[in-house]
Amino acid sequence: MTDDWPTVRLDLDSRPETLTLVRGALGGVADQLALDPELLDDLKTAVSEACNNVVMHAYDDEPGPLDVLLFARQDAIEVVIRDEGSGIDAIPAADDRLQGVGLPVIRALTQHSEFNSLPAGGTEVRMVFAGEREGKRLFRKPARAAPEEQWTDQLSGDAVVSLSPVSFVGGVLGRLARALAAKARFSLDRFSDVYLVTDAIAAHAARAARGERIAFSMSTEVRRLELTIGPFRDGTASWLNENEGSQDVGGALSMLSDEVEVRPVQDGEMLHVVMVDHRPVGRSLSG
Repeated sequence: MTDDWPTVRLDLDSRPETLTLVRGALGGVADQLALDPELLDDLKTAVSEACNNVVMHAYDDEPGPLDVLLFARQDAIEVVIRDEGSGIDAIPAADDRLQGVGLPVIRALTQHSEFNSLPAGGTEVRMVFAGEREGKRLFRKPARAAPEEQWTDQLSGDAVVSLSPVSFVGGVLGRLARALAAKARFSLDRFSDVYLVTDAIAAHAARAARGERIAFSMSTEVRRLELTIGPFRDGTASWLNENEGSQDVGGALSMLSDEVEVRPVQDGEMLHVVMVDHRPVGRSLSG
């Protein structure tokens, strides 16, 4: 692997529901890359196996950091999964298995895979998926990913995400928001509002992002979802509040969100949105 930047980076906690977020993000990335369906199946299966190992074994049934990085290279997709748990040295390798992760399965689905102990503790799994089969390209390579700007270090929540190019936000943001809205037990009616709000924010991001990389975080409580996203060019997030009565992005946010706040940052702005489900408790996405 060369020292370049990931197309997608997910900073998560190793909880069972995290697998839903990872698979949702991969689905959004697949749309943007025009990923071959068979390659997507291989990708989801292998990545899910590796992430499930972290959830089940890295932290002795307690949540801990789980990072997923996806690199769209010229001729391959590379996924790196890192944790800060007990490390592979503490896990017995019997019958070519690594504590619930079938190494033969991962090896069969990838062009190359390796498991490494990290110097500071934890494990790194690297998986490379061939981007060509029988002379046919299996994905559309995006523009080169822009460097990280450390915005993820300033964000926290159930999911912290960094994306480049910015066009990827349309596929990933909505899928993760809907997964977390289901976790927060949003009603079916309020759940549909999440579609509208995230689609509007994604459209605004495509026009107003400050650079070629954008970051966002999402947090949930029961019937509450919070989103922070940016950075946007100075004045563009503020424009949303000034045009809240319009039929454009500002209108969707003002009508469907409970709180909309613009937070100044260096050379730009972050947008913070809160959605609360005030409807009477009834049927929700989670039951």
